[in-house]
Amino acid sequence: MYTVRVKITKLYGRQRNLYTTTIALHITAKPDKTTKGTGAYMARIFDDSVEDEKSKVKKDGLIYQQRNDTDYKAEYEKLDSKGKFQFFKDYYLQTIVVIAVLVIVGGYYLYGSLTKPQTVLYVAVCDDNLDEKQVEKLEKAVGTYLGLDNKHEIVTINTDYNSSNGTLSEQLQSYIYAGTCDVVIAPKKGFMSYASAGYFLEPDTSDTVALFKDWPEKKRLYCPVVDGEQIRGEKDFDTTKYNFGIEISGCKKYKELEGLGKSAYAGITNSSKKQEEAAAFLKFLTDDTLKDGDVNPDFAVQSK
Repeated sequence: MYTVRVKITKLYGRQRNLYTTTIALHITAKPDKTTKGTGAYMARIFDDSVEDEKSKVKKDGLIYQQRNDTDYKAEYEKLDSKGKFQFFKDYYLQTIVVIAVLVIVGGYYLYGSLTKPQTVLYVAVCDDNLDEKQVEKLEKAVGTYLGLDNKHEIVTINTDYNSSNGTLSEQLQSYIYAGTCDVVIAPKKGFMSYASAGYFLEPDTSDTVALFKDWPEKKRLYCPVVDGEQIRGEKDFDTTKYNFGIEISGCKKYKELEGLGKSAYAGITNSSKKQEEAAAFLKFLTDDTLKDGDVNPDFAVQSK
């Protein structure tokens, strides 16, 4: 046996680095069966870069062949019913389940958004515990008075607000800023805090609350407006007092709500998008001649 070592220099990559590979040739003197005594030799190259038929995939192997949809369809047609079902589970079932879940969940929320009642008038009650059944009764009575069907369009009286809860107070303020809250009912101290910030309409500048002028003077709430510039001393305080609310704790319909508060004042927010409805609510709440089932003719015409 003879061993011959040959060095081959190759260029690789962009860097043109030189790599040297040593190939060992082991030459064995072995007569070829077909050429007896001719002195033919067989050589085998030992090198990692050379394919070994027993250990590596041939270049014309199945893995390198391009396949198309026709091939898969033909193979699918050859499967029996059990095989086809297994094929379906392996490749399509999971995707179909995910799509079905998304459709069901999306449909549920879409249905809820389309069928959810629309609040036409929003009333926030602060720092008072009212009877829930009586509140629901008043909501429907006011809804009827406003010409609503009390199913698709409703009146909402939210009694959850508490001035000692900072989160709820901030939520109410955000509702007022956004024009979502139309009426605020609160004890005198709490109502004053909102009124002094200028959140409510007053009769001298808005006819919406003209009914305040018909209210007994002692039951009308007055207070000045205090803004940030005055607090910071950037301008003088304005001592002018405005009639921002009226006391309703003595009204028959409010008493029927069985509240525990000692006082209750109501006002209409100046950001309300439903100021006419808010004024009608105060009219219904404070007018003892109006009964459950009565309809305001102005809103009855609009609802037809």
